Amino acid sequence: MTAEAAKKASPLRGWLLTIGVGLLAVMLATHGVGAVREILAQVGWQALIVIAAHLPVTFLATVSWQVLLPPDRRPPLSFLFRVRFIKEAVNALLPVAQVGGDVVRAKLSARNGLTLAEATASCIVDVLAGTAGLVLFVLTSLIVAMVTLHDPRLAQAGLALVGIVAAIAVSAYVAHRAGVGRRLGQFSQRWTAVAGQVGALGEAFRGIGRQRKNLFASWAWHMAAWIAGAFETYISMWALGLNPTLLQALIVEGLAQTAKVVGFAIPGALGVQEGGYLLLGGAMGLQPDQALALSLLRRLRELTLGGIGLVLWRMTKPETPTQAPEPASA
Repeated sequence: MTAEAAKKASPLRGWLLTIGVGLLAVMLATHGVGAVREILAQVGWQALIVIAAHLPVTFLATVSWQVLLPPDRRPPLSFLFRVRFIKEAVNALLPVAQVGGDVVRAKLSARNGLTLAEATASCIVDVLAGTAGLVLFVLTSLIVAMVTLHDPRLAQAGLALVGIVAAIAVSAYVAHRAGVGRRLGQFSQRWTAVAGQVGALGEAFRGIGRQRKNLFASWAWHMAAWIAGAFETYISMWALGLNPTLLQALIVEGLAQTAKVVGFAIPGALGVQEGGYLLLGGAMGLQPDQALALSLLRRLRELTLGGIGLVLWRMTKPETPTQAPEPASA
């Protein structure tokens, strides 16, 4: 993203953040700040377990990204985990779009002989693999919810999600027919501000595409990460004394992720996530204050790990990007 584009986007992000804060304030005022505070106070030291339960999710997502990198020039897994941690912190706490953390991730991971184009391509493909896994995970959770809860609101949510996915697929096809693919280099420069050479980026994409097994492995590791996210939700519900089942945790995590997708334009999906939990709570028999407390416990995890991630970002300096070799002249 260019400096001029960033200046234009800043007021919009500010307004979206204000809307999110307003939504959250209205929900808390409507459903009782005191009741929510009392429930959260019961968690106590168990909040540390809730926070730690997210680390396996980040680790699995890191492995899903690592398999896309050239085997002979992959940075150490410990370093990639750190960069992935920073990426999540940027997306969760800073007023940027959900791709903002991936811009940072691409810049920081270009080292050990890994070119900037290769790092950028791996991040973009990793996001696509994660999105494909998320769609399957959310659809699975919705099917489980409709079968076990018999709530018409869940059926409506499922239809809405299918409609959104179909709209995205149609838009992608129309964009391809319109020749957007030929402008991939220009788009990538604006999206990442790190692609030095269009040809190098295209070659990096082709290199990843030739490794079909690695693409499947990345998707599979992402699916494992989404499932681990459901276990994290189970731990959160347990800490709140809700006596959950694993199926309930799967449903909650799936619809919570759906709410985050819907509210992607608002930093951290602030307010939208809480609304999703309220809708979900009604279908699962949770009281509104319990549903809000569950969402706020998730916010506590995001603030804690996000704060650590931003500190790590300040301590991690990007190396001078390794440029792809120039093609030999005839």
